[in-house]
Amino acid sequence: MSAYFILTQTITEPERYQTEYIPAVMPFIAKHNGEVIVADFRATPLEGTPASGVVILKFPDESNIIDFLADPEYQPVKELRHSITTLANAVMAPEFKP
Repeated sequence: MSAYFILTQTITEPERYQTEYIPAVMPFIAKHNGEVIVADFRATPLEGTPASGVVILKFPDESNIIDFLADPEYQPVKELRHSITTLANAVMAPEFKP
């Protein structure tokens, strides 16, 4: 069953995010069979005071998400993301099948 990685964050250095992080992360998303479903730096808040950006990645299952996040070669890229964002929150959830 498909699983989703949902990340909210406020990007503090948009240029570096665009020119450094995105090109660096895309090969890892592909390596772990993920696809970008949503990526918005300035999502429209509807309730509360969420971070301004949202990313939703779809993977074949939860193990792909865990492998993606734990990939040793991805760690420097993840550190880059942490250094140019704030208010980051991430969750993993399975696809809804009634």
